[in-house]
Amino acid sequence: MIKYFKRGDYVAKLFVIINIFIVSIIVNTLAPLMPLLQKELNISISKSSSIPVFAVLGTTIFSIILSFLISRIGIKKSNYFGYLFLFVGLLMFSLSKSLIGIILASFFIGASSSFLFTSLTTLLAHLENPHYGITHAFFGIGGIVAPLLVSFSIKYNFSYRFLYFSYFLLTVFIFIWNVFIKMPDAKYEVMNFSKIKSTILKPIFFLSIISFLLYSGSEIGLITWVSNLFIYFGSSPDVAALSISSFWIFYTISRFLSDFVVKFISEKKIVIFCTLFSSMFIFIMLITKNSLIFLIIGFLMGAVFPMIQRYANMKLNKDEVGLLNGITFASTGVGGMIFSYFMGLLSKVSIPLMFIFPILGLLFVAFIQFIEKRGVKS
Repeated sequence: MIKYFKRGDYVAKLFVIINIFIVSIIVNTLAPLMPLLQKELNISISKSSSIPVFAVLGTTIFSIILSFLISRIGIKKSNYFGYLFLFVGLLMFSLSKSLIGIILASFFIGASSSFLFTSLTTLLAHLENPHYGITHAFFGIGGIVAPLLVSFSIKYNFSYRFLYFSYFLLTVFIFIWNVFIKMPDAKYEVMNFSKIKSTILKPIFFLSIISFLLYSGSEIGLITWVSNLFIYFGSSPDVAALSISSFWIFYTISRFLSDFVVKFISEKKIVIFCTLFSSMFIFIMLITKNSLIFLIIGFLMGAVFPMIQRYANMKLNKDEVGLLNGITFASTGVGGMIFSYFMGLLSKVSIPLMFIFPILGLLFVAFIQFIEKRGVKS
């Protein structure tokens, strides 16, 4: 039986928001850091693609595992595992001076994000009046802060290792809060194989998962390599990092607004509009070499993920949401891994040509959501 939360919802929501914000800062530090890692480790853009690939591989593997285990271990224990992986990853990033060490650190940080994002969004689905747009907006705020910190460290010649060790100390305090906070835990009956199969075969389920894969692959690929694109256009590494931060500002504004816009426009229409125009503006940015267009792209892309998730979570039964959220973050890992890796390989041919992947990915998301909107029932 699912435990619905009537009391303590405010504290639980605050816990979700702060955790998502902190983890977002950590996972979004890697993208603006890529040019610096390439220089310090003396590796090519193509070779450095293994770093984000292993980060999303960690996310993918453990999201799949957690999607089936969360009903057994509950949210608080899932968080404990997430923090454990995060501690290992942050310490490795702080101490390692080799590509292998950075790859392993990225893997553990990716694994930690799968535990924390899956458990936290599952908790949110069980609270009264969940605000997906506002909650996900704090992921965007983390995306604003992370490139600013990287830009600051580059400008004032601070090592990225110092940055990751600071993250480690911060997460220690958050872990302590997690231990002592009085928060209701979400446990429910373990789903058997037939129930899992019937849930996965629902069109609302598998079409959402495909959309998450393509959208997140497009977003992760775009953010991971856009620093290299702007440097190719003539920007300095610190200015390129600031461009990513500016992207996240508009991305976050969009997420805040989405919870209000959805009262007047359906989730499907928001997603279709935003993905179509995002792909168009990426193409315009490549043609004009104008980095300011990246801000428009951020505003358009911000609402996509929370609107797909909101629609799917509201349509499914409560005991199906944990499975959906686990596989959701697994699919985002698969998408990110595929897009990041092949975009990195394509850099050998042309850096601007790399961005054909997010253009096509976003177009396919619009198409899939249009099909579902036209009458495919869950």
